[in-house]
Amino acid sequence: MSQAPGQLALLANRVPIEQVLKRNELEPWVREKLELALSVKGYAEELGLVQNKSYTLYRELNRDAVCYNLTATPKLSLKPLSWEFPVVGRVPYLGFFKPKDALKKKQELENKSYDVYVRRVGAYSMLGIVPDPLYTPMLKYDSWELANIIIHELTHATIWAKGYPEFNENLALFIGNQGAIDFCLKKYGAGSKEVEYAIGSNQDDQLFQQYLSGLKKELEELYARSDLSEDEKLKLREEIFQKSKRDFQENWLPKMKSDYYTGWNKLELNNAVIASRLVYYHDLSLYQSVYEKLGSDLKKMIEFMKEVVKNAEKEKLNPEKYLQTWLKSVN
Repeated sequence: MSQAPGQLALLANRVPIEQVLKRNELEPWVREKLELALSVKGYAEELGLVQNKSYTLYRELNRDAVCYNLTATPKLSLKPLSWEFPVVGRVPYLGFFKPKDALKKKQELENKSYDVYVRRVGAYSMLGIVPDPLYTPMLKYDSWELANIIIHELTHATIWAKGYPEFNENLALFIGNQGAIDFCLKKYGAGSKEVEYAIGSNQDDQLFQQYLSGLKKELEELYARSDLSEDEKLKLREEIFQKSKRDFQENWLPKMKSDYYTGWNKLELNNAVIASRLVYYHDLSLYQSVYEKLGSDLKKMIEFMKEVVKNAEKEKLNPEKYLQTWLKSVN
C-alpha cells in the first residue's frame, strides 16, 4: 500500500508556531514547548544545520505517534531486510502512518518466518525537501529530549548519505546528543538538571552500545556455527535473549543516569528488535573521535561532515570508511 496519502495528510494543516503562540487559550506547558522549539531551531541554524522553515511550523495530531517503523530479519541473522526508496536510498525499515498497515505487514512477514518489530516514531525527517513541522506527540518530550530530536532530524535534512543508514543515524545521534548538551548549557547553565540529564543520557547511549555490541557478537557467533541444527540454534538464541535481559537488568541499567532504557527488558527480544537498534548504535566512538580531532567544535564537525559525504560519494566509499581513513591520516 502506498504511504503517499498519509504523508500528504501530515503536510496539510501546518501552522506557523508564531501564529499558534498568539492563541489565548494555549496551555502554559504547550506554549513553553513551542517557544523552546523555536529556540532550538535558531541554535541549530547557528551550528550550520539546514535553514528552512522546519520546526517553525506546528502540526496538531490527535495520536501518540507520528508514524510506525517496521524492521524484519531472518530467524538466524541480524541482517535486516531493506527497501529501496527515491532520495533516501536503501533503508533497513519500512514506515507506516497507520498502525493497522504496519501490523498487517508484520503479520505477512511473520507468516514467512521472519522476526519482526514495529515501533512508534515521534518524528522523522523529510530530508529538507519539505519543512518538517513540530508534531503534537513531540510535545511530550522534556526540554533536553525535544532539543535532541529537533537537532537529530535537522542533521538528517542537512547531511544525508544515500544508502548508508548506519552512518546517517549514528551521525544524527551524535550531533543530536552533543548539540542538545550544548544548547542546554547555553540556555539553562552548567549544573542545571537539564544539562545533567543531557550528559547522563549521552553516557547511557554509549553504555547501551557496549551492551548491544556484546549481545550482537554472541548471537553472530551462534548463527555462524556449523555444528548445530537450525532448531538447536533457535533454542540457544532464546537462552541468549533471556540471559542478556538479566545481564542488562543487573549490570548495565544500574549504571545509567536517565530512564530512557528502562523499557528495554519489557520488550520481547528477537533479531528484529536488536537489528533496529544496531542501525543507531553502530559505532558512536568513531564520531566522538572525529569530534575531538576537530577541537570538540560541533559547528566545524557539521561542515566537515558535509564535505565527507561529498568526497565519499565521489570516491564511491562508505562514509564511515572514509572517516576511519581520515582519522588514521591525522593521528
